[in-house]
Amino acid sequence: MNTVGIIANPSAGKDIRRLVAHGRVVSNQEKANILRRVFAGIVSTGVDRILMMPDHSGLTRPGTADVSGQIKVEYVDMPVADHQGASTDAATAMAAQGVGCIVTLGGDGTNRVVAKGSGDVPIVPISTGTNNVFPANTEGTLAGIAAGALAIGSLRIEEACRRSKRIDIYVDGNRQDDALVDAAVSTQMFVGARAVWDTRTLHSMFLTRAEPASIGLSSIGSRLQPIAIDDPYGLYIRFSGNTGPGATTVSAPIAPGSVVDVEITDWRRISAGEKVPIQLTPGTIALDGEREVELLPEQDVYAEMTIDGPWVVDVPKALTLIATK
Repeated sequence: MNTVGIIANPSAGKDIRRLVAHGRVVSNQEKANILRRVFAGIVSTGVDRILMMPDHSGLTRPGTADVSGQIKVEYVDMPVADHQGASTDAATAMAAQGVGCIVTLGGDGTNRVVAKGSGDVPIVPISTGTNNVFPANTEGTLAGIAAGALAIGSLRIEEACRRSKRIDIYVDGNRQDDALVDAAVSTQMFVGARAVWDTRTLHSMFLTRAEPASIGLSSIGSRLQPIAIDDPYGLYIRFSGNTGPGATTVSAPIAPGSVVDVEITDWRRISAGEKVPIQLTPGTIALDGEREVELLPEQDVYAEMTIDGPWVVDVPKALTLIATK
């Protein structure tokens, strides 16, 4: 049975960066409207089934009503999503049930946790979060058409998708967590509100991509060397709290409506498989903009870039292929 998965994060686009910067608020009504368009695009491709993550806001209900009788619509058999781990659980269940593609609504953080469970299932990420390097501002109908084409097999992953990289964080030899875009080492000792917005607290950062047209911490790297999603290398940056000999100052949009000067003491490319020690305690590591890992004394911590991250559907390329086949 040809199936497209849907994972929509009702909490995306609502964190503290609405207070400390000028991040947009994406209402649940707008997310539901986007999903209605996604559903319409999926149905147009002849997909048999849509499999959805249940959420407490009921984001998929309007879309479900629109396509009633046209396609089989089901929810993953799991508790209603009320924490970020639920997105991982939903993606894992969808991959196990053989979905051909997963459409996500959220930001970098949402897609990070989805990718933990999606395996090699391609993702169509629609931007509804704060920092949106991984997801794109894709029109929902077009996203649905691209996802449907992957699910029914009219497009192959290798021709319509690009493979993302990943930064893995190891603590005492065990892989503890990962990031799809940026892993930022902060001098802040506690996870707290999670989001990172003060560059003065940054010690170092690892990037899988650094695109000039992006916003967030990865935009700092784009001022040093632009790096695309599938370039076979990443970037390592060391920060300085004060301008000094050999320091480089760049101006970057690190949050919506917030362009700041950042002092950098050193930076270089990193290659796949390279292990870079993280020598800061106490502190925290923010993964794709949100502090997740606490650094404690006497821990052996390092970061490693890998090139086998999730497959990401290139929607414009997919639609071009559909039109020319």
